[in-house]
Amino acid sequence: MKNFLLLLMIIPSCLVAQEKIGNKIYKYGDVYHSILGSTVISFEDADAKSMNKTLEYFSKAGAKVQSWNSIFLPGSDVSEEEFSSVLDANSIETLVLIDIIESSGASMSRTTASAYSTVNKKKERSSSSANSAWTSTSKGKSSSASSSVSTTKNVNYITEMSLRLTIFSRKDGFNAPVAVIEGRATNDSPDTSADQLARRIVRRMAKALEDQRAF
Repeated sequence: MKNFLLLLMIIPSCLVAQEKIGNKIYKYGDVYHSILGSTVISFEDADAKSMNKTLEYFSKAGAKVQSWNSIFLPGSDVSEEEFSSVLDANSIETLVLIDIIESSGASMSRTTASAYSTVNKKKERSSSSANSAWTSTSKGKSSSASSSVSTTKNVNYITEMSLRLTIFSRKDGFNAPVAVIEGRATNDSPDTSADQLARRIVRRMAKALEDQRAF
């Protein structure tokens, strides 16, 4: 099944004109009324939350969508005949494939202090004058009950990601893409996960397709 999908994804993008249709969202081909009827969305790289959000974005935009895993068992390998048979049995009119086509990352060092350390430092500041008086009258003897605990580690995160959304239609037997949408997003926060970045792009794609009256 994966080989079949890979064949579907071979797209001569360079042969058709690119047009910007949203914030860092571009289209190839004609998307007007390209997603009609019962639609299946495949997004293999998405986690469960991202897949649910993808369905939500497209449903709110006006598409009648369901997940690939709702009609095919996850990880199952089916023949082209079985693939067509299942789509026929479920009256699927449109197939949407979403893939991550590029991503880049960076790393940074981050130092964090524990709550215990923070509280202790506050205690040290509030009692500094008393400690000074005590040490001056104790013939050089001094003591400290505080302990500073901090951790430094390298954090890897995605700085840029690009997605490709490919639309296939029953009108031509799902044999060739009707249109291709590509989108990207940049990120400078190590607190943003790859899944969050992907959801940001998919949300923009759904909005752009709605504006283009794809549904």
